[in-house]
Amino acid sequence: RGAGTSIGGPNSPIERSAVQPQITIIQMQIGLLAKAKALQEDLRRIASSTDTSSSKGLQIALQETTLALLRQPDLWAYSNTEKGSVPFLSSEATFNRLSMTERSKLQSEITSNFSGKIQTTLSGNAEAGEADQSNEYIAVTILVASKGQQNINDENTSQKLTENLRIMGSISSADLIALEVIWQ
Repeated sequence: RGAGTSIGGPNSPIERSAVQPQITIIQMQIGLLAKAKALQEDLRRIASSTDTSSSKGLQIALQETTLALLRQPDLWAYSNTEKGSVPFLSSEATFNRLSMTERSKLQSEITSNFSGKIQTTLSGNAEAGEADQSNEYIAVTILVASKGQQNINDENTSQKLTENLRIMGSISSADLIALEVIWQ
């Protein structure tokens, strides 16, 4: 099961110039205990109610997502954070590749909000977020593309995860280019 929130494309706030800026791409993956059902509901609410057609709406979605995760540290079981910089011209392809890799791990997408267009689909007989023997954990992946350097640490301790979530949640709407939140 999963859902995503994403935006980007022609309204991205980067202007083309002779010198292409570096874009920071962050991929944060957090594994939570399956009893974090309230988090899945929070993520679904964020995805279905946030206007992601603007950078400000995108920033609100990122901030609300990081806050929802920060409020449940006792359910964190695993985390992995990776960060890299790519030239602007290859940033969309890099972001899309990472997104497709993560989205392809899902059986279906239940809630999608792309550029403010919300789609909700329930497939099969299972309720969204329903646990079975194959999903003891809830996996959340946050992909962010932003202008400038972000002080994200790739050390995977609970303390660093808290710090990284706070840093990600405070990325300004002016710097935020793309966001995708994927969970199952």
